[in-house]
Amino acid sequence: MSIEDILKVAENFEIEGYKFYREKKEEIKNSIAKEVLEFLQNMEKEHTEYIRKVRTAMENSSEIPVNSVVDSTKEFFEERFKSQKIDKTPSEDDLKDLSILRMALLIEKDFVNYYDKAAKKAEELRNEKLKNILLNLKSWEESHVRLVEEMINVVFEKNSLDLGFYPF
Repeated sequence: MSIEDILKVAENFEIEGYKFYREKKEEIKNSIAKEVLEFLQNMEKEHTEYIRKVRTAMENSSEIPVNSVVDSTKEFFEERFKSQKIDKTPSEDDLKDLSILRMALLIEKDFVNYYDKAAKKAEELRNEKLKNILLNLKSWEESHVRLVEEMINVVFEKNSLDLGFYPF
């Protein structure tokens, strides 16, 4: 797989993630969970734009742009998520939301795995700059995993769910 192929796949993953969050945020009932999906939608859009800049720079044999995307997951979490109590959505709505959140978790974990493997491939190709870009994207996605996991935990705790398993 070439560097161009790696970036095309990464861009397509981010686009599909964006579409998923855009669609599912309309279905989700809990206002905080809705904000989480909207935040993730915006982050996937920023990732897509950044990957496009990298691809364009590579096509034009110009300097690959330094990371212009700032991962604001921690700030989002601290400012919005931790400061609010989970609202009073009925348990049945929480359970519907939980299925969407679990899908989001799988998507984010897939992104982490892809960027990890792609970074290893970039290392094999001796492209240190691309490797660092991919590791940075991986790091952002890992923060998204933690955010979604925390939202899932809040839903579990709110509804006193102890199903004997956890989806992560």
